[in-house]
Amino acid sequence: MDYYNNNADQLFHRYESLQSARVHERWLSLLPTQAGQACDIGAGSGRDARWLAAQGWDVVAVEPSHLRELASVTIEAQVPVTELSKTGSITWLDDSLPELKKLRALDQRFDLILMSAVWMHLPASQHQRAMRIVSELLAPGGLLVITLRNGPDQHGRFFPASAEDVIALAHDRALISKHRSRGHDLRRDEIEWDTLVFSLEKESK
Repeated sequence: MDYYNNNADQLFHRYESLQSARVHERWLSLLPTQAGQACDIGAGSGRDARWLAAQGWDVVAVEPSHLRELASVTIEAQVPVTELSKTGSITWLDDSLPELKKLRALDQRFDLILMSAVWMHLPASQHQRAMRIVSELLAPGGLLVITLRNGPDQHGRFFPASAEDVIALAHDRALISKHRSRGHDLRRDEIEWDTLVFSLEKESK
């Protein structure tokens, strides 16, 4: 957390320099056309939360670092004017994995949960609990999107995390695999990203 607080300004501009549609293009075909309730866990600069809100989603943006403060004071200016007619809402929350106590206290279930570049910050000892909590926040028929970083970690920020382990944990929670792919980082050749998408089966009537 210290790294993100100490480098918040630099990281904010780095995240904002990329377009969400490009970052998430591998799973965009699975994004429901009907907007609903979304949660962006580890929302960072708010880039992806704004992207979803511009498409009509009501987003809870969860971010524990100083990035949350930078994002919240600029959020209105960042939403494209051409999208205002269909813009959803963004609610910022100071919370973090694995417990997500404040998020769970909202007593809300989400049609989309995005965890982009977040899972690697958790040690393996917290993975099972984190997946249980996140799966319980997912609405029937909802999507869970997780991206995993692969490559050198010069600042020692990340714990080992494999796609196979995440898939196994998701299946243990009755989540269904919808997509898996690996692609290069948009700027750094030495970094690759796994994209995993799961769904929660709709409840039988």
